[in-house]
Amino acid sequence: MVSTNRTVGAGSPPPGVTPNFTNPESIGYQIIIAAVVCPVFAIAICLLRLHTARHILRRFHSDDWLIVVGLVFAVAYSIVNLLQLHNGAGRHLWDVPLADFKMFIKLGSIGGSLTYNLSTLFIKVSILQFYLRFPSGRSFRLATYFTMFVAVGYSIPQAFAWSYHCQPTARYWDRTIPGTCIQGEPYLASACLNVATDIIILLLPIWLAWPLRLPRRQKMGVICILMAGGFVCAVSIVRLQAIISGLQDPDITWHYVENLVWWYALVEMYTGIICACLPCLKAFFQRRFPGIFAFLDQPNQPTLFSLEPIGRRIFDQSGERRGDQASLGSKSLHQSEREG
Repeated sequence: MVSTNRTVGAGSPPPGVTPNFTNPESIGYQIIIAAVVCPVFAIAICLLRLHTARHILRRFHSDDWLIVVGLVFAVAYSIVNLLQLHNGAGRHLWDVPLADFKMFIKLGSIGGSLTYNLSTLFIKVSILQFYLRFPSGRSFRLATYFTMFVAVGYSIPQAFAWSYHCQPTARYWDRTIPGTCIQGEPYLASACLNVATDIIILLLPIWLAWPLRLPRRQKMGVICILMAGGFVCAVSIVRLQAIISGLQDPDITWHYVENLVWWYALVEMYTGIICACLPCLKAFFQRRFPGIFAFLDQPNQPTLFSLEPIGRRIFDQSGERRGDQASLGSKSLHQSEREG
């Protein structure tokens, strides 16, 4: 810590650098860009999804509401990060008054952890629930539920990490209080699990759609559109690299923007929301722009996107699927016909 004109700084500057508490260098504008622009696109896409469910498909599903909850937490996280600008986010640590830095850590550890982890959890569960709309075998459903279980298992503890990270709790944002704290390894383990679940979410549609008796081009188109919800795994991998590098960087408030906000949270969350909504928008574009998916919907061929009711045209001949998937697929198909 360093003191200048009675203002105590949160960190010591490099040799030859004088702390600047009046007009410090800042990259906080990046927070404003990410926290404002990303929600605009995500909210628009989410509203389009709800419009499709209400006016075109005329049916809401649990994954529609789950993604809305995820969006609410994502917007709350954007607000948290905008508030962090007042607490020193985007400035060098030595240019941040100690009192502001304590609030920076406190708000980030409580408000940031809760909103970020709960948002990503609801986004993942929404995507997995979307997969469960379709008739599938017992193994696929067990794998999907297991992925949900893992996501809940690491997201909830991370959301409330502030309550047990340090003993006493207040030591997390005020290191002058005597006590002990957990090192960064648990956060790295959580990030690894986050990437692992994203990869599983990316690959599950291949398992779901591969048995369909469709022309190869049509089948690959179906798989690629369904996989849109898992494309966020690329951002998660970047986030993992950012966490590893961030653990070694003492200039917390500066790298918070580039690593922990720009890649680690805001872009990841809103990319996840947009990607999770894309497969659900096929019915909208099919209604407004009938020719856009013509290469996927060939005459007399089933598609995986018949969501009204689910499973109506998923199988070419449902009874020809092997093992438990054949009986389950046939049962779901006839049940869907009765509901329709």
